[in-house]
Amino acid sequence: MTAATIEAPLDLRAVWQRWRFPVIVIVLALAAAVALAAVENAPPQRPLDPRDASPVGARALAQLLQQRGVSVDAVASVPVDLADTTVFVPDPQSLTIAELAGLNASDADLVVVAPQGRELDALALDARPTDQIRERTVRPDCRLPAATIAGDIRFSGTTYAANTSLSACYATGSGVGLLSAPRRDHFIVAIGSARVWTNERLGDNGDAALALSLLSTNPRLVWLLPKPPTLSPSDRDHKGLFSLLPSRLLWALLQLIVVVLVLAAWRARRLGPVVGEALPVVVPAAETVRGRARLMRAARARGTAAGELRMATVRRLSEMLGLGPDAPRAAVVAAVAGRTGRGANDVDELLYGTDPPDDAALVTLATALDELEETTKGRR
Repeated sequence: MTAATIEAPLDLRAVWQRWRFPVIVIVLALAAAVALAAVENAPPQRPLDPRDASPVGARALAQLLQQRGVSVDAVASVPVDLADTTVFVPDPQSLTIAELAGLNASDADLVVVAPQGRELDALALDARPTDQIRERTVRPDCRLPAATIAGDIRFSGTTYAANTSLSACYATGSGVGLLSAPRRDHFIVAIGSARVWTNERLGDNGDAALALSLLSTNPRLVWLLPKPPTLSPSDRDHKGLFSLLPSRLLWALLQLIVVVLVLAAWRARRLGPVVGEALPVVVPAAETVRGRARLMRAARARGTAAGELRMATVRRLSEMLGLGPDAPRAAVVAAVAGRTGRGANDVDELLYGTDPPDDAALVTLATALDELEETTKGRR
């Protein structure tokens, strides 16, 4: 006769409890990977990016230039050959001073958006920023052909105070919005508004006409957008520590924090209420006292030891004199002084005085407390 084999039913709850933590970690890792992929492959959201169709991008302007026969090259670094080329720099803060000076010395027409003092100096433009103004319609009021053809524009951004040697257009009261200067057979233009040529504002007033006039003077347009974008080139003084770290490090740190929190929550659920248990051995009181004394001696806690001695003496004296455990200091001192015949000041200093300065003084205090207690006990 053979014994029958019976398979136990599958305990799904036990399986889940065994594998839930690895499953949660795997799910979180997959979710983080998907999020990173989505962020990495998201469309660019940089102002005036020729590939960006969002309101802050400039895809519409790039397409208009291409329709006029201009070759638009979006690049991340300054090219070497800039002959018969217009260079458009929508983010000059991301370039170093050397790169800006190199552009200024090149054989290219140069259009720069919203340069600040550092960039104006590198480009040898005798001007300085004056104010930030809100969006408004401004007139050209200058003889620059591109501005005269475009007429009024919707301007919002930085205005400048410039030397009279520069052509200044689009005055706003606090400064001008566009500066132009000749460079040998070429020109350099600085416009203070990054919103004028965005997809959202390109159709306003003469914004598109101004852009086409300035950016289509050559058959080739180099659209300079360093990648990844930065507001702290190596020659800027306010470069911070976080700008030196890889961008993925923050994502990795975030994943690590999430894993630690999940692990902490998982472990915390296994902790129940506090359970009182009897000690495995009985420790003699004298050994406990000696252990505490050694700890206090090692820590040089003379004040703590003196406080413990005085508190124990006061408690025993209060019980001996019938004062109770909460007797005030004055009552204890008066009762002990009356029983022993010692001065109240001496008793107060002994029971509530200052901490002993050294080990010898602590030993003397302990002896004096014992004598006071014995004297009080002997005069009942």
